Amino acid sequence: MDFAVALLVGQGGRAAAAIWATLILLALLALAGLALPRGVFRPRQISAWLADSAAQKRAELERRSTEAEELIRYADEIAVAARGAAHTAERRREECQEAQVRTQEAWQAYQAADAALTRARRAAAYATPMTDDEHADRAQALRRSAQSAYRRGDLSDTQLLDALTHRNGWDPTLHPVEQELILARAAVTHRFAAYQECLTAEDAAWQAADIATASVRSLRLEVIAAEAQAESARATLPQQTTPARSSRRIAATA
Repeated sequence: MDFAVALLVGQGGRAAAAIWATLILLALLALAGLALPRGVFRPRQISAWLADSAAQKRAELERRSTEAEELIRYADEIAVAARGAAHTAERRREECQEAQVRTQEAWQAYQAADAALTRARRAAAYATPMTDDEHADRAQALRRSAQSAYRRGDLSDTQLLDALTHRNGWDPTLHPVEQELILARAAVTHRFAAYQECLTAEDAAWQAADIATASVRSLRLEVIAAEAQAESARATLPQQTTPARSSRRIAATA
């Protein structure tokens, strides 16, 4: 009697387990059916749907991979441009320093020419009459003085030509002291004009340096944004399809 009861109980337990397994299987099939698109019920339809779904996933993965590669390439290009701008800014700063030196030298040359003009004015006030023999050497003295001043940088090409051709106030019949006064005045005019040109060139150099520095700052911000976008796109890809991270970086100073 006990054996019969145990047998019934054991068979009932196995039957209950079988029923539960059947219910779970049916529930899974029902969930799978709900996940399928409308109208897809047959095995061939299911296979086609799975293949199409896999193809769409591959296409999406390829699209995201291509987009990530484009963003990384753009970040690399911007980084190269930023490095070039940094080198340009460095050259512009060096040009500013050189322009400052030239301006200072031009100012010192102008001051020296102005001092020479003051001395020539004083000497011209005490000029003595010349003899006939001295009159014959005046043209040659003017030529030598003008050529010497030109070699020192006190005269421009135009001023030297005027002195040698006796034009625009260059008179070979004047006393050598008066010729030196005219020469000193011409030197002051030339040196001051050269100083003004150096000032203009220095201002232009500073403006170019400011533009180059602003360009570097702008490109650095663009590099940061481009690298962030590339990193974000890279993070959405599977590990095996992730494009290599660029090792390019712009200089720290600009």
